[in-house]
Amino acid sequence: MRCDITETDVNSIFLIQIRRLKSTTVSGSEAGHWDTLVKMELGKTETPTLSPDIAAVAGTYDYVAGGSRDSTTPANTYLTLSMNMEKLVCGDARAYRCELSYKSSTTDAVISAKRSSTFSAYVKPQVTSLITKKNGFIMEGMSPSNMVTTEVGDELQLTCTANIGSFSQTIIRWHRTSETSTSDDFIGYQPPKGTVDEGTATSDNQCGYIRVASIKYNVTVTDALRDNNLAFECFVKVSGDPYGKSYTSGNNPRLYIDVIKPCNAKTISDIGAAGTDVSLAVLVGAIFSALVVGFLLGMAFRHFYQRLKRTVIGHKTQAQHQQNQLQETEINVVTLPTNTYEQLRNRTDMESRMTYDTLNVNHNMRM
Repeated sequence: MRCDITETDVNSIFLIQIRRLKSTTVSGSEAGHWDTLVKMELGKTETPTLSPDIAAVAGTYDYVAGGSRDSTTPANTYLTLSMNMEKLVCGDARAYRCELSYKSSTTDAVISAKRSSTFSAYVKPQVTSLITKKNGFIMEGMSPSNMVTTEVGDELQLTCTANIGSFSQTIIRWHRTSETSTSDDFIGYQPPKGTVDEGTATSDNQCGYIRVASIKYNVTVTDALRDNNLAFECFVKVSGDPYGKSYTSGNNPRLYIDVIKPCNAKTISDIGAAGTDVSLAVLVGAIFSALVVGFLLGMAFRHFYQRLKRTVIGHKTQAQHQQNQLQETEINVVTLPTNTYEQLRNRTDMESRMTYDTLNVNHNMRM
């Protein structure tokens, strides 16, 4: 850092110094105060000198005071402070200024002049990743040649991770392709309330902040009728000091989506009708399938029943035959008691004699 004299009415210089705003984290009476880093003062020292506080840590930061006082031509006086950039920390990025106290050659008054500048240590925003889930499952689709295939009603969750720069209040923003254009130009997209999570900014320990934000999106009928790709992009945009007027992250990741049209629908009404036709076809198909399954089950049951019946009848017939044979065998082997047999034989003999006698009488009578 270097302070040069720009005033044109400098007659003599009393004091020139480089100062730094106190840390932005301080509060109370210390807030807004400036610390002296190096100075050159008339009557006390004619050489640049580090302030005691800075001198104590000069070796840590490689601070070196420099400059020269020209009493003959005061406008040639200057003051410098050198430091090792690699040893600086984020807290060193704040406002610095030159202060000059001199005697005016025109008014003979003592004038104090100040010029400030900001030493910035900041990082530019950059998106690092975009992860997509369809109905809870991670999907790829980062280019028009590798799109995520979806249907109307699918839920997409897009999670974007980005270094949002040096300001923790910066948020992640979203783009989406237009619903009416035939090109894949991206326009601003404001997620509806309740579908966005902005996440919490956390320090990356390198003068920047990390934020992870996500949105949810349900694929619509309109998306199915697009003449262009449905696509999303996340990005970070900042403006003001120290970024200048505006800065937008570049090379942002994108998600491209291929929405399947139901049947061959070409209009919204077609999609509604196609949805009805599809539902009716599904219902008819389900009923027909149920009837076919019922018929096949009935045929299978009938076949099983007939086989079972034939088997039972066969077993029954065989058992009956075996029983009949057993009965015949039992009859053949029946043995009558002895007294019963004698009675039957006597009765038979008696009947035979009576029959013989009757026949004999009848024969004699005819003779």
